[in-house]
Amino acid sequence: MLGSLQDAEELTQEVLLRAWERQDDVRELSANRAWLYQIATNACLDQLKVRRRRTLPHLLAPASTAMQLSPPTEECAWLEPAPDTLFELEDSAGQRPDERISSRESVGLAFIAALQSLSPKQRAALLLVDVLAWKPREVATVLETSVVSVNSLLQRARSSVDARRRDLAPPKVSSTDEALLRRFIAAWEGGDVDAFAALLSDDARFSMPPQNEWFVGREAIHRFFAFAWSTLPGERRLLPLRANGGPAVAVYNRPYAPNAVFRASALTLLTFREERVAEMTRFGNPRLFASFGLPSELPSSRPNLEREGH
Repeated sequence: MLGSLQDAEELTQEVLLRAWERQDDVRELSANRAWLYQIATNACLDQLKVRRRRTLPHLLAPASTAMQLSPPTEECAWLEPAPDTLFELEDSAGQRPDERISSRESVGLAFIAALQSLSPKQRAALLLVDVLAWKPREVATVLETSVVSVNSLLQRARSSVDARRRDLAPPKVSSTDEALLRRFIAAWEGGDVDAFAALLSDDARFSMPPQNEWFVGREAIHRFFAFAWSTLPGERRLLPLRANGGPAVAVYNRPYAPNAVFRASALTLLTFREERVAEMTRFGNPRLFASFGLPSELPSSRPNLEREGH
């Protein structure tokens, strides 16, 4: 609902407090789950009345052409990634055929970005019905409205999300993708911009919140990385991980200096399509590393963290 792991963690404290204060409202243990979802949904709706909508750079402005970046904007303007360890992402064999959104798709960055374009009540209706499999009449109770109103909210939300269905396709992990990730990491760590660009699709997209600028197309991204790596000399180390249901890398940088350590730089989420890298979303906020159980620094030697998952 909120598009931010930090916001969600903070609001969870408020939800638990509200539940504690209202615990006498629940007479039957079997009703606890729906009751807690109602409290959490209403807490989110209250929060969204006073907080600005989070988004991604490519949803705000045309692609950039200049290499020089403007000053970064406020962190609270942008979506945030979340580690896969928070989610149950195994596709259920008993999944109902009428479910529109799989568990893996529902945590994808593209889907969360699409949610932010909806009104708060449309978000709530779509998540409760199409992700959590609530019935419209149950959602009507939570939102204190009619079933007709809930169905209207759903229709508008689904129409908006369906318009972006190509971007919302859940990632499929294969041995080919794992090999692609290894080549991607090797090219980035080696500073080989030509090998790096060769892994991109023709229409690849690269954005980097909290920067407003973003780039589209292999050639434009090639020019940007050639410029960035030439103007920011040093060494880079990447650790593979999983975020929002797909592959990602944690990027550490260090200057050319004796005994220098690698410092956390950014988390970059990746989308693979047809054996190419179709999208890179770089979150340049080292604070996010702690949420993924990653250290803020790495020693010069290769750490034990470099394995699948962390």
